[in-house]
Amino acid sequence: MSSKHLRIVAVGLAVLLLLWGGSELFSRGSDTVTGSLALPRLAPADVDSIVLVKGADTVVLAKQAATAWSVNGHPAVPVDVTDLLTALKDTVHPELVAQDASSFGRLQVDSAAGRWLRVFHGGKPVLQLIVGARASDYQSVYLRRPGDAHVYVWRGPLAGLTERRADDWRDKRIAALVPDSITALDVERGKDRYALKRVGKAWTLHGGATDSGAVHRYLDRLKSITAAGFAAPKEVDSTKALRPKRRLSVRGRGGLLLSLTFDSTATGFVVRHLGGVGAAGGEGATVYRMNTWDVDGITPASRSLEPTKPTTPTKPK
Repeated sequence: MSSKHLRIVAVGLAVLLLLWGGSELFSRGSDTVTGSLALPRLAPADVDSIVLVKGADTVVLAKQAATAWSVNGHPAVPVDVTDLLTALKDTVHPELVAQDASSFGRLQVDSAAGRWLRVFHGGKPVLQLIVGARASDYQSVYLRRPGDAHVYVWRGPLAGLTERRADDWRDKRIAALVPDSITALDVERGKDRYALKRVGKAWTLHGGATDSGAVHRYLDRLKSITAAGFAAPKEVDSTKALRPKRRLSVRGRGGLLLSLTFDSTATGFVVRHLGGVGAAGGEGATVYRMNTWDVDGITPASRSLEPTKPTTPTKPK
């Protein structure tokens, strides 16, 4: 083969290598080649509301005060909103994986299948994204900007946060009590009914002595009474006419602090907030769900609060 032919072959190989290298660069989705996803770094102070929409499912997170948020009209957990805004910060660089609308359906980032995320400030959108399916790494998700054909993989907790339904954002705290403010408790647990009363620095059970350590642990559980979730309409209707299986009434110096009833179901308890003005948290009209072990913790059996009986020493043989 002549030197001329060798030069032609060498040039051809060089061209092929350049084409292959460009193809690899695009297939890896390096956004240094085309487009980038630079999101504004948003703090809670920069945001008035956040709206998540997928089909008929709409979640509206709205700021009520500097540290108070609502979700679809119910109290939300502020730290969860902060987590969502933190998840929108690209601490891990997003990876470009597609550049054509033909990929939208497969990655579920089309306008119909994707979940729309809109962040507002002053009534105007400051960020809009369409969040799609989970990527190969479960802690990652496909997303794009509306009107942009570039699709990216975004890693981190954003995937799970945007999949939440309205109830997942709601504050599940039923009540929060300060132990020092409690002067008496009445518990009904089936046939086991008892009254705990504060007398000076001590507590009495039916007027008798108690296990001070057990009472202290019980009062500590009342600092935060948290539900597992919210009762479904079917659970609310099926237990409405039943006599509650358990009751808890908590009183302080100013009167009733908290009154709850507990109706048993196949998977736990339906909890109704009947009254009380001295317990923070909770929505009076809301019917909650609690796990059995959590209800046991706030309505313990009376025997668990009785003083420990001394053991009888064994006589030597």
